[in-house]
Amino acid sequence: MAKRKADSSELNLDSLMDTVTNVVGVLMIVFIMVSLNIAQSINRVLSDLPPVTQQQHDELLAKVNALPKPENEPDEVNKKIVESEQKIKLTTEQLKTIDLTEVQNQVKFMDLDELRKKIERAKYDRDKDKKELDKLFAELERLKKLLDDTPVFKPPPPQYVRIPNPRPVPQGAVRENFLVAKGRVLYLNDRSFLDIVQKEVAKNRDTLLSPNHPKVTSTTPAAQITYSKDKLLAYFDRARIGDRSIQAKLVPVATAPVMNLNLIPQEGAGETAQDLRNPASFFQRYMRKLKTEPNKIVWLYVVKDSVETYLTAREVADAVGVPVGWQIYAQDFYAMRLPGVTISPFTPPPVNAPVQRVEIAAPKEQLD
Repeated sequence: MAKRKADSSELNLDSLMDTVTNVVGVLMIVFIMVSLNIAQSINRVLSDLPPVTQQQHDELLAKVNALPKPENEPDEVNKKIVESEQKIKLTTEQLKTIDLTEVQNQVKFMDLDELRKKIERAKYDRDKDKKELDKLFAELERLKKLLDDTPVFKPPPPQYVRIPNPRPVPQGAVRENFLVAKGRVLYLNDRSFLDIVQKEVAKNRDTLLSPNHPKVTSTTPAAQITYSKDKLLAYFDRARIGDRSIQAKLVPVATAPVMNLNLIPQEGAGETAQDLRNPASFFQRYMRKLKTEPNKIVWLYVVKDSVETYLTAREVADAVGVPVGWQIYAQDFYAMRLPGVTISPFTPPPVNAPVQRVEIAAPKEQLD
């Protein structure tokens, strides 16, 4: 009988055993090396730490024991965390059950276009207000700069004025009138000019009468004599009565059939405040002359632009000892009525509705 061959299906485990043995050997080697590395690391850490004595150890231990203990134990803290999580879940479930239908409907019915318009309008108003504020700040800065550049105001030196001592004008006193205007003092010599004009009118009376005037005789009252306004003005324009200081001019009065004699200062006529202090000035010489005439007084017509000049003139007159009176005057020329002359034609001004007037008495003329 032939010999039976070995069964080829039998499993050979030798190779598997060799592999398992090798793996176990490698793992043992790795474990040994890891153990060595751990030992070396521990030795290295211990070698880097400074040595601690027993006293230092006791001090550190005392500090650790002195630390405050936690208010809650870890178990209590974990319990509170669990309770908080449960409350959060409960609140979340409650929020889910809230009815938001009304809010959603309000949002749904909102006009977005209208909202956009309101937003744009608000932006426009904001930009407009910003521009206005920028202008105001710029103006404020400009004013601050002007204020910084403005020099400190220095008041003029004080002007000392003597307090007046009012007293009545002496009876029969003769006034010598001066005009104080445009910073100058001018002697008017008004009586002399008035005398010249009246003599000219009397000398040329027949040629100056109004047209168709009745014959005038020596017995004709002056109130019945009427002069031609145009002839008077033409004659005295040609006559040019005056001197280097004053020009005399006739001017009709608008409210009455009479004429005013205006004494108009020539350009540069009169004396300034500086001139008045000169003893050789006309004003000082005339004051000394008036001092010798007891019935003469000085009267100053003062325009408001020449008060300081008036004060200088007053100082000079007081130093000489001449009585002085004064009054504020509204115009820079002197006007006086031409007596005994009635003019024609005369057109009265239109009469307005009567107005109830309060009569105020004129102040009395006094020396001071």
